Amino acid sequence: MTSTGAPWRVMLDVRGLSLALPDRGAKRLFRSTPMRPILRGIDLTLAAGESLGIVGESGSGKTSLGRCLLRLYEPSGGQLLFEGTDITHLGEPALRPLRARMQMIFQDPQSSLNPRRRVADIVARPLLSFGLAVDRRAALVVTDGLLERVGLSSAHGRRYPHELSGGQRQRVGIARAIGIKPALVVADEIVSGLDVSTQAQILDLLAELKRDLGIALIFISHDLSVVRVVCDRVMVMNNGAVVESGPCGALFAAPSHPYTRTLLDSIPLPEIDPDWIDGPQDGDAGSAEGRAETMDIKGAVAFVTGCNRGIGRAFVHALLDGGAAKVYASARDRDGLADLAAGDGERVEILALDITDHGAVAAAAQACGDVTLLINNAGVNANRPLIGGDMAEQRQEIEVNYFGTLAMCREFAPVLARNGGGALVNMLTILSRVNLPALGSYSASKAATLSLTQGVRAQLAGQGTLVVGVMPGAVDTEMSAQQPQPKLAPKEVAVAALAAVQAGSEVVYVGDMAQGVAAGLAADASEVEKQFAEYLPQ
Repeated sequence: MTSTGAPWRVMLDVRGLSLALPDRGAKRLFRSTPMRPILRGIDLTLAAGESLGIVGESGSGKTSLGRCLLRLYEPSGGQLLFEGTDITHLGEPALRPLRARMQMIFQDPQSSLNPRRRVADIVARPLLSFGLAVDRRAALVVTDGLLERVGLSSAHGRRYPHELSGGQRQRVGIARAIGIKPALVVADEIVSGLDVSTQAQILDLLAELKRDLGIALIFISHDLSVVRVVCDRVMVMNNGAVVESGPCGALFAAPSHPYTRTLLDSIPLPEIDPDWIDGPQDGDAGSAEGRAETMDIKGAVAFVTGCNRGIGRAFVHALLDGGAAKVYASARDRDGLADLAAGDGERVEILALDITDHGAVAAAAQACGDVTLLINNAGVNANRPLIGGDMAEQRQEIEVNYFGTLAMCREFAPVLARNGGGALVNMLTILSRVNLPALGSYSASKAATLSLTQGVRAQLAGQGTLVVGVMPGAVDTEMSAQQPQPKLAPKEVAVAALAAVQAGSEVVYVGDMAQGVAAGLAADASEVEKQFAEYLPQ
């Protein structure tokens, strides 16, 4: 067998690759978790130094394929050869020597970089793990060169990830990946959350690294216009299968599959406005519409409702960890919030606010005129079915979950507009998309709030406000005490929601359950509804 470092004409050779993962969203009580097919009969080859784009809609299997190729997932079937070695079912001890030859740059650098370590330590760790540096001091010397290679300085190495911009964090991820001189790099949607100018810089950097280092690149994206710039060949995926592949130029010029033509038709093209030079300039009210709807948590002034427990408290801590300049932490009863300001009283201001009191909401918006991020977290759950439940409790759910959220959106929208647009986050639940009979009235109130969120998003788009709907599965809070395990930690939900704000994502499904249900609804909504209907109230 040829040694790992020897050159291979074919780096990856994949035949009939398939993958099935546990579908926890479809799991029934006291039954084993069913498996959901993700990939179906994938064939591909990749030569050393070649770049392959993998494109398709969200949920088409792109990321799962990338993880499978690096054996972060073990294939369910087929064959996967890397540099001539069959790694399809290779055990981890045998895989470890090959790990340095294959690396991944993850989509979200905020979650893939350890927030407790400085950037230099993050980049140096793989060098030490694979024995490419004799000690930490030697690793840090190499790290300085890697940071400079990706357009950063040694000063950036002394910072923590939250102290960097999104583009800078992505450069750190690239530096970490190339530091151990891999032969193959999988880049998963690495520019999707970045502004246009930063995207261009990252793409130029990738092209430069590919040319200088001879790296084989798999570039995963939903944006065909980006893939066309970066890749030699492109592979189009839909529903876990390859529908078309070929050289970029030929495929773009004459796509043969209807799905590919649909993707190409969806590429946004500029609409030329001959009067653009006389249009609103930076700082004018009308300029917000063209601005990228993302925002950085660092320096933000946030207003969070429902901070007395669970997710609300987690939001306050996550905002402070992310570098927010100020956090207004509110709840109906402020007596239980004192500890939130104990550690950082200069950045946390405690407020008493009943969101069903519309006069109090208006007063809060007037008093907190510097808010750039509104997080509507307050809510109630009576844990009752629709039929036979207490009507007074159901009215309270609508009053708090729907009308309270609406009042906050109405009063704070002008505040966000005056402060440049900002972002608005509505905490929903996956039950806003499908009713769980045991929690029927809560599901209905959250469904109304989902519709509210969609309407507010459309109405505030013109002022440049990003509106994010967060839909987790069951979360470990008092409100979900009657729901079965497993449950998400509140911190996990808060961190995911803030990551969505920074990435400009309008909808985020947090946790395996929520993602599984969302995928199921997309495939067969009636089947998901039938499964939820089996959980009847006792």
